Amino acid sequence: MNALSARNALEYAAAALGFSSLGVSAAHADQGEGLAKWLAAGMHADMLWMERHLPARLNPELVLPGVRSIIILTYEYAGSDARSCPGSIARYAQGNDYHKLLATKLADLDETLQFYGGKQRCFTDSGPVSERFFAAQAGLGWIGRNGLLIRPDKGSYCFLASILTTLELPTDAPMPNHCGNCHRCEQACPTGALQNGCCDSRRCLAYWTIESKGAAMPPDIAAAAQKRLYGCDICQEVCPWNQLRSSRNRRIDPHLLMPAALVSLPAAELEKLQGDSFDKFFSQSPIRRIGCEHLRLNIRQMQQNFNDNF
Repeated sequence: MNALSARNALEYAAAALGFSSLGVSAAHADQGEGLAKWLAAGMHADMLWMERHLPARLNPELVLPGVRSIIILTYEYAGSDARSCPGSIARYAQGNDYHKLLATKLADLDETLQFYGGKQRCFTDSGPVSERFFAAQAGLGWIGRNGLLIRPDKGSYCFLASILTTLELPTDAPMPNHCGNCHRCEQACPTGALQNGCCDSRRCLAYWTIESKGAAMPPDIAAAAQKRLYGCDICQEVCPWNQLRSSRNRRIDPHLLMPAALVSLPAAELEKLQGDSFDKFFSQSPIRRIGCEHLRLNIRQMQQNFNDNF
């Protein structure tokens, strides 16, 4: 197997499928103790699957026996909120569910690598893989103080997809961290969730509006939620790397743009969706997974914050 030929074929196929960049890391790069310490401090809140999957995250051999390389790909999503009504939605969730969209593309790349004799497992935020760590190892960018991968040419508005393979492909070198003395994301976070390069989920608005299962939002966090229906992008909005002209000139898959019905539908009308009507309206959206009751709680909190009926 010619490793360089396999990588070249993979890069060609990935670009044809709409991925914006690709990098390769050795599978057994040392991840250090950062993730284990973050979990030990309880910063994952009640996302207990992170604890269960820690051994696999730290040892890719447990995910794919014989793994040699980890391929990380980026796929762009919109950098602005398309909502014309009160009730912001995180950029990544404005269009179709990225898990489904990218899964079919990863399956095509899997076939490409099978041709060269590789066995693969593919994920996009769906398996026990430290995707941001390996993205940095693969030279695609660096991990910023907001905990996200930041790219010098395109900023941080992108999905990460990973392919674990038994092929030993040419690897890339990590790039230096270019956050420098900038602390804008930490200073702008309305709940103080960002400290020392870590995000404490227990204070993160994205956690409370998406991942939290049933617990009431603490009053100070609820007040900071303002008009957020789903997620929070403040730490990305203030990042200088997302404000560069080059980061704004990105090709966005039309499937990831907000549908017109969601752009203009008032929060009060969204609140009425339940059962089959909720499932139908959000059938292609990642918002569907939080369920109608959680979304209604977010809407009611927004109404309470502003003593208004949206």
